[in-house]
Amino acid sequence: MKEELPGSDAPGLAWLEERVRHEIDLFRHNYQPWVPPAPERDGQPVYDVVIVGGGLYGLGLAWGLMRAKVTNILVLDQAEAGLEGPWMTFARMPTLRTAKQLTGIEFGIPSLSLRAYWEAKFGPQSWERLSLTPRSEWMTYLEWFRGLLDIPVQNETEVLSIDGDAESVWLSVRHGHEDSVLFARRVVVATGLIGSGGKHIPDGLTENLSRDVWAHAADEIDFAPLAGKDVGVLGAGASAFDNAITAAEQGAHRAVLFCRRPELPWLSAKKGLENAGFMRHFADFPDLYRWRFVKGITETPIPPPRHSVERLIELDNAEMRFGAPWQDTRMDGDKVVVATPQGEDRFDFVIFGTGFDMNIDKRVELQAIAPHALRWRDRFTPPEGEESDVLLNQPYLGPGGEFQEHTPGRCPVLSRVVMLGSAASLSTGPLFGGLNGVKFVLERTVDETCRSLMMETLDAFHERFQEGLRAEKPPGVLGSTD
Repeated sequence: MKEELPGSDAPGLAWLEERVRHEIDLFRHNYQPWVPPAPERDGQPVYDVVIVGGGLYGLGLAWGLMRAKVTNILVLDQAEAGLEGPWMTFARMPTLRTAKQLTGIEFGIPSLSLRAYWEAKFGPQSWERLSLTPRSEWMTYLEWFRGLLDIPVQNETEVLSIDGDAESVWLSVRHGHEDSVLFARRVVVATGLIGSGGKHIPDGLTENLSRDVWAHAADEIDFAPLAGKDVGVLGAGASAFDNAITAAEQGAHRAVLFCRRPELPWLSAKKGLENAGFMRHFADFPDLYRWRFVKGITETPIPPPRHSVERLIELDNAEMRFGAPWQDTRMDGDKVVVATPQGEDRFDFVIFGTGFDMNIDKRVELQAIAPHALRWRDRFTPPEGEESDVLLNQPYLGPGGEFQEHTPGRCPVLSRVVMLGSAASLSTGPLFGGLNGVKFVLERTVDETCRSLMMETLDAFHERFQEGLRAEKPPGVLGSTD
């Protein structure tokens, strides 16, 4: 993709940053941090909120809390700075698939929007010419957003486990070679698709393969050694297309995309749902409607982007095969043999573009609390013919995305842990809208987190109020005599 250059009409980011500061200052009156400090735990301070994941949702949530003057927060991310989220690792499309008008993390400050950033850096005319946002520039925008707002992010930090009691959450973390424990009143898990379960690979397709001849589409893959090689890709979604295209463009001899269906999906189940009313109020729907909407979405295959299909078709060394599910794989020397109803084929390397699991029981960091979480099967019985074991296993979350206990009193820390991943979709909804749902899920999460912190610290607020009523009269007050 051609690199965008600043236009003569671009005022520059320094100008924009001053405008951001001015807009923030416009709303500064009478807004001070308000959450009373929590007592120390084991001699350590207690954060009000720790956010696990420094990608789009993590940064947006952190800024939303900061705007609400909940400032004793920390964001943790396992990646190095600049590599948070999928954008510079396993995302391989040249542009985002979401409309450039995407908003959601600004929280009332227009100059923090992608459009304001783009117009300041490249000029308004460049914005008008832009069709979709280049992936690398999107990541640069997020880095700018984080740096300008001074969002507290601790990179290269792995969360090993999340546990706690009725008073706080304990996070066992590893930073570098050092292990430690952090304490927080609330923890928000914002680790994306992977954080709700992990990479999905159909059963039986890797057991007979050497580990160096296959990868999942969400793995970091070095495509350079695949030049001149035969590459097979399983899947018909966007990531499968992205990987097949990347392999072909990087010089693979063949890149073959296998689709188990006889044709590409064409119906987008989400298209009619991406509106403000649905996104904002989904969490308020009766269980039956939430179930039917999400079941319909998850069981309807998502069409790949049209421009991705066109890109693959244009490549002489790439092809698609329909009605070709992988029935078996095995090694033949250093080749991978793939068996389909159409026969066998041999590849040097295979990639599984088969999506992600929604199963919190697979997450190592949640093992202490997941067994105690209330599930949909505990609260809802689907009508006959509408059953889904996968959805029944999803956590039944509260209005702010917080876990709830299966047995009251058994694991009280659960209500202090919020899920912002695909496992929350059945309860809170907008996450299945991808980037389109960012605004709505973050607003609700900020509101509910602030509400819960207010309720938790109400005694301290009342005591402070009473102290104010007992205050001694200051000198110089008129209208009274001693």
